[in-house]
Amino acid sequence: MKHNRKIKQPLYLQLGDELREGIAAKKWQAGDVLPSETQLCRHYGVSRGTVVKAVDVLLKEGLVQRRQGVGTFVTRPALHRQPGFLLGFSETVKNQGRNPSQRLLEMRHLSRSEALQYDCDEAAVLVHRIRFVDDIPWAVHRSLIPLSVADNIPALGNEGEAVRRAADFSLNQAFDDAGYIIDHAEERTQARLATAEEAELLKIQLPAAIMMVHRKSFDPGSRLLELVEAVYLGASYTYETRLVRTYGITELHPEY
Repeated sequence: MKHNRKIKQPLYLQLGDELREGIAAKKWQAGDVLPSETQLCRHYGVSRGTVVKAVDVLLKEGLVQRRQGVGTFVTRPALHRQPGFLLGFSETVKNQGRNPSQRLLEMRHLSRSEALQYDCDEAAVLVHRIRFVDDIPWAVHRSLIPLSVADNIPALGNEGEAVRRAADFSLNQAFDDAGYIIDHAEERTQARLATAEEAELLKIQLPAAIMMVHRKSFDPGSRLLELVEAVYLGASYTYETRLVRTYGITELHPEY
């Protein structure tokens, strides 16, 4: 690190800037462990106190996290969602100035009895994908599209394999192209531990907390268009909402 004496910025902030730039340039990627404090001291020619304070800055910014006895790891920046806005994964990622992509794992038909396990009461097409943000595996999506809908979407037909396997394939765009309008959705979230399969797909170590998002999307006539089960690493998915306190309602809590 070249110290610029003309810069009044403290040395630990200069080091923090350098580490931050290294993360941005993918010198250290999400999941990578940073060099130890001793290694950073030696490499940059600074004291341990300077290194500790520089890393603390990155911790507060959410760029890294410490694991006791293991080291300091680069985190995955959170994919921020705001309720009330019905946006697909690709739209959400692009709106945050990042690059979405996908890899198709499988597509197969489900009988009605199989689809019922996902709370879909008719035969459906299952689209199983890994979703990426800036080439980092970010989520695992299982999308069920009722067969009566999927049959009218060219990308899901026999001639659409190249389209649905493309890195920039968007299922929402495929709905739009086929003339389907996603008007509203019902969504709930659930936290749990990742399975071994999910950990392998997301390139994470077990045990790891994940956020499961269940969503049903409907057309203006409330016809089911898609049912999604999406798995995100817990630390890389944030959800913002606004809560309003209601006064004067006593029948639900008479003890108050």
